[in-house]
Amino acid sequence: MQEMDELYKDCPTHTNTYEVDGVKHKVVSHFVGDRDINDVMLGYAFNKVVNEMMHRVPCSDTE
Repeated sequence: MQEMDELYKDCPTHTNTYEVDGVKHKVVSHFVGDRDINDVMLGYAFNKVVNEMMHRVPCSDTE
């Protein structure tokens, strides 16, 4: 873990604190740029359509 911290120390980060069962957890996200945003957005869109077609989530109204 220390090696990864050193490797990505100059990359932007975002910190969130979550509370689960009364215990606070601090999560630090490191943005290292290893993913293509187009692939990520395509994956989100595809999963949303499949979930709507399978009636797992409510359909979004476009009107």
